[in-house]
Amino acid sequence: MKKEVLYGGVILSFILMLVFSSSFVQAKKISKEECFERFNDEVIQDVKSSFPELKALDNPNDYVQEYTHSDLNKAMMATGGTAAPYIDSVQHLFQGTFTGFPRFFVAQPDGIIGNDKHESAYVGYFLYQTSDKINGMVKMRPGKTGWDIVDKKEVKGKVIPWKCGK
Repeated sequence: MKKEVLYGGVILSFILMLVFSSSFVQAKKISKEECFERFNDEVIQDVKSSFPELKALDNPNDYVQEYTHSDLNKAMMATGGTAAPYIDSVQHLFQGTFTGFPRFFVAQPDGIIGNDKHESAYVGYFLYQTSDKINGMVKMRPGKTGWDIVDKKEVKGKVIPWKCGK
């Protein structure tokens, strides 16, 4: 009788464990869109970690705005094309093969001041990872007719695993 109760308890515990772990796994499932968004964020975090000056993008005291290729297209349509010189000077950078989606950040980091060529204290950073896992940063400043490239750097990046299924 004791053995039967013991075996019954073990079997019941095993069944309960399967039920709870199964429901826990189902609760953690996320949509493909959310998974893809997380993947893109991981790629951009890897790019940011490759260049020390990009720590300014995560400083809560600094003004930082993030743009996707879609955001630039919407801005172009919203302005009826009047913002074209500035948007075009960035938009062409989105052409190519990337891991995840590249992003364009506009920041006003401490210590950056305007000068004769670049009156604004804003700095743009186009961040990307190529399909061969090279992290890239194109640093830009707003000039008279568009964003001027002032620096470009590339370094080997990490392989970010795709965890969203096949």
